[in-house]
Order: sequence, then C-alpha cells, then structure tokens
Amino acid sequence: MYSRAELARLIEPRSIAVVGASARAGAFGARVLENLAHYGGEIYPVNDRYERIGLLACHASLTALPQRPDCVVVAVPREGVEPVLEEAAALGVGGAVVFSSGFGEVRFPEWHEAQERIARLAQRTGLRVLGPNCMGFVNQALRAGLTFIPDYGRMPHRLGPVGIVSQSGALGYAVAQAAERGAGFSHFFSAGNSADIDVADLVSYLADAPQCGAIALILEGIRDAGRLLEAGERAWRAGKPVVAYKIATGEAGAAAARSH
Repeated sequence: MYSRAELARLIEPRSIAVVGASARAGAFGARVLENLAHYGGEIYPVNDRYERIGLLACHASLTALPQRPDCVVVAVPREGVEPVLEEAAALGVGGAVVFSSGFGEVRFPEWHEAQERIARLAQRTGLRVLGPNCMGFVNQALRAGLTFIPDYGRMPHRLGPVGIVSQSGALGYAVAQAAERGAGFSHFFSAGNSADIDVADLVSYLADAPQCGAIALILEGIRDAGRLLEAGERAWRAGKPVVAYKIATGEAGAAAARSH
C-alpha cells in the first residue's frame, strides 16, 4: 500500500504539466488550466498546436519542458495515453492523472490489455498513476484542481476537515459540488479504474494528511477487502473516522431504485 510520501509528488505537486492543454472552451485540457487558476506552483501547458495558452507558454512535449514536473495531467485521447506515460516515466515524473476512458471498464480484451500495460509501467518505473477513466482530484490546501470538473476554479475554496474518495465519478462530483454551498473539504479523489492507485491507497494517504480529519468513502465494488481494511485501520490509528457508502449495483440496485 502506498504511503503519503510515495504519493506526495502526485497529490502535493510543486509543478504540474497538462498534456493536451487547450484554448478550446469546454475541452478537458482547457478546464484543467481553469481549475488551476489559484494554484501557486508552476504550470506547464503541453500541446504542439499552440505557442501560448493565455499567459502561459505552451510546450511541444514533456521533454521540451524547462524542468521535470512533479505531476502530469494526461488530457489526451486513449490512443495517446501510453506514449505520454512512457515519456513521463522516462523523465522521472512523480505521478500522472489519466482522464481517458476505453480501458478496463469495457469488454474489449485489447483495451483491458492496455490498462494492464499501464499497471505494469507504473510498477516498473515508480510513476504513480491515478485512473484511467477518472475525474482527477482536488487538493484544497493547494487550491489545485487537477480535474475536468466544470467551474471548480470559480467555486468557493473553503478548506474543511473531510477528505472524499469516490469510485463513482458522478456521485463523487455531486458530493464535491457541496463546495458551492459553502461546505469545506480537504481533498476530493476520483479513483476511476485504479490501474495503479486504488481507494485503499487514497485512504492510506489521507490517514497521514494533516489537513484531513475524517474520510468519506464512496464505493462501487471492493477488489481487495484486506487492503481496504488495512487502510481503514491506519486511519483509525490516526484518529480519523472513515464513513463508507456502498452504491447498490446490478439487480439489487435496480430494485432499490424502483422502491424509491
């Protein structure tokens, strides 16, 4: 299970590169830049189609950056994900966030194999990967929204004691929107397909994060109950309660929906 130290460059980055950065309104790469408007570290847009995006110089590749970033946000189509991750790993980047879908959540064997290659790359190189098929994350202490959630940059940024970890992008986003009503949270994580980092790793991280005092966990399914229990015990030893909500799925979920 990953420690806070192993995830620090991903979740507490001093510099962020956005591969697939865009000036096109509504594009994921544009939203990420908007959601980093209040972030105090270095931001490097990466897209060979632009020389500049707003006030920021745009770079043709990760290799062309003036320094190695701590974290890379990968906002490119699925076909471009693996080359970006390989480049990031070769440069010694600390972590990557992958939005693209079309990996382990679909039934095509070759797409499952692509996710397995991402997992092996992460294990072999030490590049920590959140996703694929995720909404990214928010670190309120840094005012950093490494996510394509619309309008995070314009929401109130109240730092609160609750860290949110969600396997469901839609429900996790709905909870995070409580910020619009003045609710505060320390972190919001969308776990996605968890090729590398899973919910247990994120709970483990929050157990050691000083800004977090309690953990809200939204689950669709548990791949390794033992690891999750271990993470929960770590949070308990740190004096941080974990409240878990399991989403009903399949026939049970449909029946529950009909009853309401």
